[in-house]
Amino acid sequence: MLFDPRPRQKDVLAYTSGRMAVSAVPGSGKTHTLSLLAANLVASGAIREDQEILIVTLVNSAVDNFSARVGRFITYTGLLRDLCYRVRTLHGLAHDILRERPDLVGLSDRFTIIDERESEEILRSAVIAWLRSHPDFYSQWTHPDQDLSNNQFLFKKWEETVLSLARAFVRQSKDLQATSQNLHDILSELNFNHTLLNLGMEVYNTYQRGLSYRSAVDFADLIRLALLALQSDPDYLNRLRWRWPYILEDEAQDSSRLQEEILRLLSGPNGNWVRVGDPNQAIYETFTTASPEYLRSFLREPGVIIRELPDSGRSTRSIIQLANELIGWTMNDHPVEELRTALTPPFIRPTQPNDPQPNPSDLPEEIFLYNKKFTPDDEINTVVRSLKKWLPENPNLTCAVLVPRNERGAKVVQALKNGGIEPVELLQSSLSTRQTADILAHALRYLNQPTYPTRLTQVYKDFRRSLADVPDEKEFIQHIQQLLGRCHNLEDYLWPRPNRNWLEQLTLDGIEPGIIAELELFAILIRRWQAATLLPVDQLLLTIAQDLFTDPPQLALAHSLALVLERTAKIHPGWQLSQFVEELSAVAQNERRILGFSEDDTGFDPEKYKGRVVVATIHKAKGLEWDRVYLLSVNNYDFPSFQPYDPYISEKYFVRNQLNLEAEALHQLKALVDNRPADLYLEEGFATRQARIEYCSERLRLLYVGITRARRSLIITWNNGRSNPAGRENQPALAFVHLANFWKNITHANTTGI
Repeated sequence: MLFDPRPRQKDVLAYTSGRMAVSAVPGSGKTHTLSLLAANLVASGAIREDQEILIVTLVNSAVDNFSARVGRFITYTGLLRDLCYRVRTLHGLAHDILRERPDLVGLSDRFTIIDERESEEILRSAVIAWLRSHPDFYSQWTHPDQDLSNNQFLFKKWEETVLSLARAFVRQSKDLQATSQNLHDILSELNFNHTLLNLGMEVYNTYQRGLSYRSAVDFADLIRLALLALQSDPDYLNRLRWRWPYILEDEAQDSSRLQEEILRLLSGPNGNWVRVGDPNQAIYETFTTASPEYLRSFLREPGVIIRELPDSGRSTRSIIQLANELIGWTMNDHPVEELRTALTPPFIRPTQPNDPQPNPSDLPEEIFLYNKKFTPDDEINTVVRSLKKWLPENPNLTCAVLVPRNERGAKVVQALKNGGIEPVELLQSSLSTRQTADILAHALRYLNQPTYPTRLTQVYKDFRRSLADVPDEKEFIQHIQQLLGRCHNLEDYLWPRPNRNWLEQLTLDGIEPGIIAELELFAILIRRWQAATLLPVDQLLLTIAQDLFTDPPQLALAHSLALVLERTAKIHPGWQLSQFVEELSAVAQNERRILGFSEDDTGFDPEKYKGRVVVATIHKAKGLEWDRVYLLSVNNYDFPSFQPYDPYISEKYFVRNQLNLEAEALHQLKALVDNRPADLYLEEGFATRQARIEYCSERLRLLYVGITRARRSLIITWNNGRSNPAGRENQPALAFVHLANFWKNITHANTTGI
């Protein structure tokens, strides 16, 4: 038996049709349960041969996790492994919809999806241009004591603040399905003027023009346009409803407005829709448009089947007790009433005797909440000393140091290395993986359309990227790129004929021999690649990789990609090069997953790193677990609780009246789109206060997630940080103070030293 479900899991697995909401606590086995439910629906004959179970999950690594588990369960029933189900992120699902019917939203068959790097460049250019044309804007919003005009460092900080505001404005506008023209028309009708709205709208308009110029869409457009496609053609929508008669949604607490609307449309008014999630683990509101309120509202809808998965075998009873205390204290005793809904039942229940997935043996002596004030460096050094003692004694256990922010994690990594401990980093998405895929995608994209000088210029830049940071070489490479960009007929360069030889003309124009030699070398390379386009796509990719990469890790990644494309070619024998380019770009852009790509992008398995230290942000650690967990920086900067002395990362010291400009702008935007004109005139600072409440709520949930990553041992510390502009040091987070006192009172544990 692959999975022996406990009683509450069997209740979920008894589902056959309708709408069901499942509240699942950390460690309750929701992924196993949802995967088995999908396999059971396939095996039961609930769907036809031309239908699929659609599973929608949050992140790319979960796509592969679900695909592998559903496949194993289906194989166990004796059916073919990879049929009758599809696992997608929301972006992947939107991509599938638009690729099938781009005409419904006015896109060409060959529309491109712009990567995050280029999207950021377009947005940054639009923001800088707007600021230059509105030189008095900063004086309206910055603190009178801060003279940005004569302080380049401060002005850069100001630019980044405005860029963040613009980024959030564009993202939120698209989630609200509002175009810049829509916003302009509504404002004109209301005769309302606000500089933050003007900034957002004008930058949004310029940004969209930049996308249109490139015939491209961004990731937010994917979702928005997919919904528009479904709304615009009832016949197409009905075909998709037939194709996906069951929708299983994982991590539903992180749904956005558009995700909610897309899945509601696809499931139909009487469709089969299962939503599994935990509102207590909603930790992405700060930098996305997600909200746990969509799942909470679904739980209250008439006719929805309610199920709970409250039993967790992940952690010891003591760790579960601590996590439950955080929920109970938040609900009943938090001094700020508005934060008492940040965490809600169900509480975590330890497993019953003879449970098939039992808790580890209880070790209350392995929980330490140190109420000692550390400096930031002392906190890290103390953890390093603790690890140097613990690791040799526990070579078969897993361990993680979890931090609120990547910057803090980088310092932990460096301190561990200085202490002779080689850590495993889980701080960012796999940058090297995406860079490798991106470079190969550039090459294939050029080969698919070999008359585009700009694409060939990008390929040359990739070809010489290892020299790009050497000052002399950098100038040389830029000169080559400029020349290639001005070559209007690439055939005269790559396949010259008498009287049509671009390099000969450059020689006559006095271009130095070294540059001509470089261009000749590059032309030979490109001609070899063009000849290789006759090969199968996986062999073409390996041919290109051998010329572009020398590092073993990149060559290994290229080989993995080639295997993926080989498998894809077998599934889609009619695909052209352009379609393989899109698949490769999807990996490079993290738009959606391709099964079997690489370990660091297809899911992190802590069990592979026993006896080593994993350093991760708490956000990246979600869904993972370790035997021993260190939680760092649990202070009132990283985990504020709406106290008078709490600082907030979104409120910049150079902005007047401690305003959160991003929150103020988004409040105006939502009031405009939701037709709440009275809210446009609310007192300045109202939105900043609301943003504080939302942020404090999310940070309580983030602390809860951090605690529930631990199986056997948990160590929590805080540091006093750097003094803020008011000269105050950070304090321990309010929740930390309560938990430390609670644990000391019931165990008489020492909470002052390590």
